[in-house]
Amino acid sequence: MLKNWTVTTQPVRLGTDGVIMRERYLLNKTHANHKYTDDLISIFGCAETSNRIAIVGEQFRLNQHLYNRRGGRPLSSYAMEYCLTLPKGYRPSKEQWHSIVKDCCLALAKLCKLNKSEFTQYRQQIRAVLHQQAQGGNKGSGDHVHLVIGKVVGNRVLKELQQKKATKTIKLAFNQSVLKHIGVDHRTYDPIEKEKGRRLSTWQYQHQKATEALEIEKLLKKMQTQFDKWLKAKEARDDRQLKRQKNRLLKTYEELKAKSTSPAQIENINKIKNEII
Repeated sequence: MLKNWTVTTQPVRLGTDGVIMRERYLLNKTHANHKYTDDLISIFGCAETSNRIAIVGEQFRLNQHLYNRRGGRPLSSYAMEYCLTLPKGYRPSKEQWHSIVKDCCLALAKLCKLNKSEFTQYRQQIRAVLHQQAQGGNKGSGDHVHLVIGKVVGNRVLKELQQKKATKTIKLAFNQSVLKHIGVDHRTYDPIEKEKGRRLSTWQYQHQKATEALEIEKLLKKMQTQFDKWLKAKEARDDRQLKRQKNRLLKTYEELKAKSTSPAQIENINKIKNEII
């Protein structure tokens, strides 16, 4: 069971440069991070939306410089970015993602208590791009949407968007919307690889390696005993025993092949295998 579907948040830093860099990244099919990405699909907005976010941010910063006599730090982040991620195995359609992102944006707008004119501007500063990921293998994440929302509306900065309560709000909205539009409940999802990414402590790692080394040693002794019996059967021309020991040797060989044997051990194992075949 998951506490929530995965949502990560981060401010888009470096002013206009940061906004434009994120826009280029979102649709860059050749970027190293998109090695396991099948497709990049715009859900809300376009490049012009990102330009609008940057222009509004620059205007606010200029007004800060001109009219804010109290000083203070100039605005350096014009947007917030949220990444909404589902596990591998789930592929909502573009339309379903559109509905999910819309629900999340409305929940954040409600948190910010926008008036009518602010809400109109807020809607024009939403950029969302879907990254559909390769569903097979262990590498790469599941399908996800990068959601960039402009922080400046009217004459104020939506500070709520970068607070912890915004993260909590969008997580709840994401949970509810996935259930509503896809019919999947995060509370009933059972991760396939619960232990993936878990780091072993030093003593656990050492114990694991020692246990594996002991298993390899036992299998090597077993293989040597079987090979000795095979040699005796060969000398005695006992075809029945010869066949029996050959089958056992091949079975032991397959077991050893799955272990982390050393190059020297591999060489000895292969010598025995080549002898009996």
